[in-house]
Amino acid sequence: TVGYLRQPLTVPDLWNGELTTSSVIVAERIDQLSAPLTPAQQEERPYALGNMEIVPATGTRFTKKNDLSVFLLIYNAKTDPSTDAPNVAVEYNFYSVVNGSEKFFNKTTPQALNAQTLPAGFDATAGMTNGQTIPLASFPEGDYRMEIRVTDKLASRSITRDVKFSVSGT
Repeated sequence: TVGYLRQPLTVPDLWNGELTTSSVIVAERIDQLSAPLTPAQQEERPYALGNMEIVPATGTRFTKKNDLSVFLLIYNAKTDPSTDAPNVAVEYNFYSVVNGSEKFFNKTTPQALNAQTLPAGFDATAGMTNGQTIPLASFPEGDYRMEIRVTDKLASRSITRDVKFSVSGT
């Protein structure tokens, strides 16, 4: 039996000059590769980027024993002419959701992507990778929204992305 699914697809313009991100990938895990894949291997493994491979999660329901891992690419950050590097901060804020109302729960330390933290000669025009792995052991059971705020300090612009997830005891 052979079948196919036809569904319209909207591809965002990631190169329009405005600060933006890829979709947020919720990962089951992120594996380190011994070497980047060949172009032929890359066609079969689209979630491999450089020396890492993202294994997407099949859902957003986790137990307290799990970690929540997310990954995204940041595009079009302005670069400083003197360093040829961006100056971007990425914040991860967590909100518990109860009966449709949100309450701030926790946050991680902001991540800096700038001349001091990026490798020398880094080409920001190709997009910057960012991600976070958060152990869920300290999260009470319930529903949550993770807000990812990306701030381009040189361009004075911010963008947010959200991930909704649930934590259960088992």
